[in-house]
Amino acid sequence: MLYTIIVPVNQDYNILNLFTDSLLRTVSPSTQIIFINDGSGSAVFQHLEKLKQEVREGVTIEILQHDFPLGCAVSINSALRRAEGDYIFFLDSDTILQPDWQSMMRATLDSDITIGMIGGVLLYPQTGGVQHCGIAFADTIGRHLFLNASPEDIPKETFSVQLVVFAMFGMKREVYETIGTLDEKFFNGYEDFDYQMRARAAGYDTVINPNIRAYHWERSSGIHRNFNRKNNLARFWKKWGGEIEADVWPFVFSHLKEQLNNQPEHQHLPIVGIDLAEVRSDADTFWTKLEEAEIAPITEVRDYSNRFNSNGAIWLPQVLGKELIHSENRLLFLVDNFARLLENRYWIEMRHAHRAKDLIIDLYGNVITMDRIYDGCWPGTKVR
Repeated sequence: MLYTIIVPVNQDYNILNLFTDSLLRTVSPSTQIIFINDGSGSAVFQHLEKLKQEVREGVTIEILQHDFPLGCAVSINSALRRAEGDYIFFLDSDTILQPDWQSMMRATLDSDITIGMIGGVLLYPQTGGVQHCGIAFADTIGRHLFLNASPEDIPKETFSVQLVVFAMFGMKREVYETIGTLDEKFFNGYEDFDYQMRARAAGYDTVINPNIRAYHWERSSGIHRNFNRKNNLARFWKKWGGEIEADVWPFVFSHLKEQLNNQPEHQHLPIVGIDLAEVRSDADTFWTKLEEAEIAPITEVRDYSNRFNSNGAIWLPQVLGKELIHSENRLLFLVDNFARLLENRYWIEMRHAHRAKDLIIDLYGNVITMDRIYDGCWPGTKVR
């Protein structure tokens, strides 16, 4: 077999049915598919058994059965030991796949000897916004790069990231033969990040090909995931904290530079920074790095981060009042994620009449003009 696809299943039947339909429509010949029914019950098992009769020639299906859920790492490891493919893929059972994803993953993996692992862009099926485009880090926090962005706003070419989620993941077989199986001490969380850090330490890079896209429902997280999250995260940082790179800033500043270059008529305007970020260490780092980069002529930075409650929407009339609506300066808003500013139609309408090219920067790598969120509905709003 050229390919092995591994799918842990702890899933609602209807969501699983959407996934398997997309899988059988897009799977390439010479593929071994291994499902692990991780305690999902008899209806799911019968559905998977039925798929054996429906696959195209050259595709095989194997089913591993767990009467009770044993978790993602145990499930994937049991399948890895049976994997025959030169290219090994992991998929969540709540994704909806698009044509040619396998061939594009393979071509990208083969494009450079240092590339060992690859992820695709995951989109919210409810809105079409970016759910996952790799993980980037600031000082201490890993964030889903370009979260909530329109797919048109992400990079057009393949780019390197430190980590991707296993919801849509591929690797060369040599990575598995070098690194081995997942660490089962990570119970339903961060086993994917740990695995990639082990592979990075061995010299393999992870990339995102932005042309590979799938929808991801996020409808099942597996047993005890939330309860074990802190333990898994602590284990990950204890093991890899010294190796993590602060890599979100190049994405932020390259996007900012591109936005400024696209608007030469506004380049002469002084810029006032409006700090609305709750993660203060990352906010302080941003303003310091922005000054060092000398990309934008910042005249002053005003910190309003203590004027609103945590989580949810930030309402500019409540935080800023009217004092900046009539400013002739260009405003640069820093916020944890730009989606928190979407509920400001009135304030932006008033501001829109004076200056349409204010900028919003967030800590997920997004840089957009204020008029973009004024013009209509946005494809993603979830902050994670």
